[in-house]
Amino acid sequence: MIQLLRSLFGLNGAAGNRKVVGSPDGMEVKDVPYMQESNQRLVALQELYNRFRNTAHAPKLQAVYEKTKRIHTYLAARSRGHELELFHVQHTDHFLSAFTAIMDAHQEPQVQVSVPPPPRPSQPPQPTPKPDVMGRTLVIGPFRSDRKEVKTARTLNRQTSHRAYMDTTEANVEVPRLGLPEISINTYSQIVYLREDVSDGLTTNEIGFTSTPEEKATFEAYVSARFGLKDVTYVGNAMVYIPTHNSNQPAEIVPVIHWHGAPYVLSLEDNRLYPVSTYRKRW
Repeated sequence: MIQLLRSLFGLNGAAGNRKVVGSPDGMEVKDVPYMQESNQRLVALQELYNRFRNTAHAPKLQAVYEKTKRIHTYLAARSRGHELELFHVQHTDHFLSAFTAIMDAHQEPQVQVSVPPPPRPSQPPQPTPKPDVMGRTLVIGPFRSDRKEVKTARTLNRQTSHRAYMDTTEANVEVPRLGLPEISINTYSQIVYLREDVSDGLTTNEIGFTSTPEEKATFEAYVSARFGLKDVTYVGNAMVYIPTHNSNQPAEIVPVIHWHGAPYVLSLEDNRLYPVSTYRKRW
């Protein structure tokens, strides 16, 4: 994060002619909303630092706040509101969200169990009450798209994306495109995977395009349990290069699944999914 902050001192911008009377250096009218929102983010960073004050993260958060404030002062003095907003959208907002989530998770109330007093000899035993569970419930998986909350969140995100895209366009910043690698299903190779059984320990299993429906169902249950996924369908295997830090890593055969209508390749060694697009081809 700090390195990203340093890199933004070289942003280019041009100041307009309309100024706000009484503002520092005669700020342009169009930049006033950006500066107000930037000040709010600085306040949020300061509050975040205060929450982490007594932790090992405090020095880093203080450094982020100070460098963000320097960038704010630098761009504000040059009436470069669009570039300042773009910086906050790309970095500050994600930074605030991540660390706020971390702090909220650590401050979640713990499970509390109410233990009843032992019954008196003259009284019949009373049933033990259920534990009082406090905290939030985590729901994993996609939400129903027809729900009002989902539609509202989707609309807000689209509006945010539109504003951010307009800022990047005006600042002449290239927006990267996500591309899905295309794979072909290997129809004859079998791969080995280890399934842990409580009674038998590790069991060696094979899976491939020509496996029986029972073998595929067993593998789908294995993937669901290991990756925490639901509604998984095994497709076959494919030869791909798995992204690693080692540039000399050879290609390998890995399983391919469909999850919620989209194909993914699985890395069973590091428990990762990679989205892909597929087409069938006989080898």
